[in-house]
Amino acid sequence: MDVSVNGEWISEATGAVLVRRSIPGLPEATENTVEIAERDGAIDFGSTYGPRPVGLGFFITGDYDSTVSLLMRKFNTRRGVLDLVFSDRPGKHYFAQYRGTMSWDEETGNRVIDIPLKMYDPFPESNERITELTITRSPQVVSVQSIGDERASPVIVLTNVGTTTLNGFTIKNEYQTE
Repeated sequence: MDVSVNGEWISEATGAVLVRRSIPGLPEATENTVEIAERDGAIDFGSTYGPRPVGLGFFITGDYDSTVSLLMRKFNTRRGVLDLVFSDRPGKHYFAQYRGTMSWDEETGNRVIDIPLKMYDPFPESNERITELTITRSPQVVSVQSIGDERASPVIVLTNVGTTTLNGFTIKNEYQTE
């Protein structure tokens, strides 16, 4: 298992090996409620997801000091948002920032470095595929698929080119459940 940071694989750039990764299945839920004076209970406005923590553990295989120095440069908070792609999850981009304190695992003789990150947009993104299609006949069936983690609706733009008036059209949206 390896991780790419902004397009560069850590194992190649530093000599460190990714030995553990901690990404919760879902981010922590945040309740949106308001308590009003002189009223029992609270008004519930639903829940939203908060930031998602990401933990990475790297085993130092080469020269300890130079490898740790390279890791600190890769995950420096001044680099801002980092684009992480894991070798076993190609095409999924985790946008995270270094947050917390880099720590050492004393059980391994300080050879494992733990790096805490946080995803403020808590869901990974997929490589985007954009296809433009001109509908030239009616009826015509067009399939739109999403390979992301969140179901998203396609954006459909209808443009009338010319002087002919459209008297009617039909758009159907059908989902197939698995």
